[in-house]
Amino acid sequence: MKTNSKNYRLIAGLLAIFLLSFIVVPVWAQDEPVATIKGKIIDQKTEKPLVFASIMVVNTGIGTVSNNEGDFILKIPVSVRDNGIRFSFMGYKSLIYKLTDLKSDNNIISMTLETINIKDVVVRANDPLSLIKRAVENVPENYGTSPYLCTAFYRESIMQNRQYAGVAEAVLDVYKSSYNNPSSMDRIKVYKGRKSQDVKRMDTLIFKLQGGHYVAMLLDLAKHPETFMDEEYFNNYVYEPVTITNIEGRETYVIEFAQKREIEDIYYEGRLYLDVNSLAIKKAEFWISPKGLPLADRYLVKRKPADTKVKTVSAFYSVDYREINNRWTLNHVRYEVKFKVDKKHHWFSKTYTSTVDLAVTDKDTVNVTKFKLSESLKPNQVFIDHVSDYYDENFWGNYNIIKPEEPIEDAIKRISKRIKKYQSS
Repeated sequence: MKTNSKNYRLIAGLLAIFLLSFIVVPVWAQDEPVATIKGKIIDQKTEKPLVFASIMVVNTGIGTVSNNEGDFILKIPVSVRDNGIRFSFMGYKSLIYKLTDLKSDNNIISMTLETINIKDVVVRANDPLSLIKRAVENVPENYGTSPYLCTAFYRESIMQNRQYAGVAEAVLDVYKSSYNNPSSMDRIKVYKGRKSQDVKRMDTLIFKLQGGHYVAMLLDLAKHPETFMDEEYFNNYVYEPVTITNIEGRETYVIEFAQKREIEDIYYEGRLYLDVNSLAIKKAEFWISPKGLPLADRYLVKRKPADTKVKTVSAFYSVDYREINNRWTLNHVRYEVKFKVDKKHHWFSKTYTSTVDLAVTDKDTVNVTKFKLSESLKPNQVFIDHVSDYYDENFWGNYNIIKPEEPIEDAIKRISKRIKKYQSS
């Protein structure tokens, strides 16, 4: 079987596995008494599972997401057990529960779609493929045809079970090439970067993420439409009737799609969100379908020891945009790939989770200069191996501890202040 090139472009080269004598694990992952809750998140009307819904302990960075069956497990430290637990999913009404309102197991969290009246758009709303085609056609108008520069906060991490096995973050300069020319690649260079130094050693495997920054740029679907947005591949998907919801005060089409059962290849399931007025791509959440996961190992795993079996458990991707001066701009990219690893002569398997976040903090359309290729990160570079070359103690100041569980929004606020302070000094 030959996997199509569009899928291969996105999933290939994500993770390399190397057998070393140790793995770095931050010392903040200390044992603490916890309460554990398990359950399932579903759509109240259809009872379908809500995949990768967010579960967060209010006012903390502690949280998790539901899996591709809607199931979740959340461990809550005793120190914050009185905080509420928020369940959220884009296009749905958020719910907050007290810990005392939940059982330790078999919780069913039913969420309601925040729909609105369709009014005069009912004819268009029943044709998902027509909407997707028009959204792709409108990309130059919605996203602009001129290159621009932006500043982004980038974080990547590897977890072994529930302990961090490597964390790195950086402020990036990004040259975004024209949306009129998808073949022209964006360029990325590191402004300031660092990785966790608070580590201890343990005897196991070490995972290394290869080209995480490069994949983050490929997730700009307005520039690199994936198969579920490409007319050539429409016949490989089932598209559900379109619904309309209200997101941040704007009417938004929600298009759900899934790989057809008879298709033998790596395809996706997920949701696409289009602005009703402009048909701009506002957000996409998608994941490799359960049928495609067994085929994905050969592309997601670059290298592994001969005595080790690696199974891809899930691969989730999301991207969203925001509107600035009547142009839509890349805002936040995230992907999370989870693997189950069985090593010969070991009693228990381990789960490794690789996560990447890239969030744009600033955009410059005036002083646009394309930096040299020699200054740019290479597509296949292992970011965590090179990021220390860009460490600047004066830049990070008192903010000298990486908090991988800190919400990305909080990290951006903190980093933005550091950038302004550093540049003005």
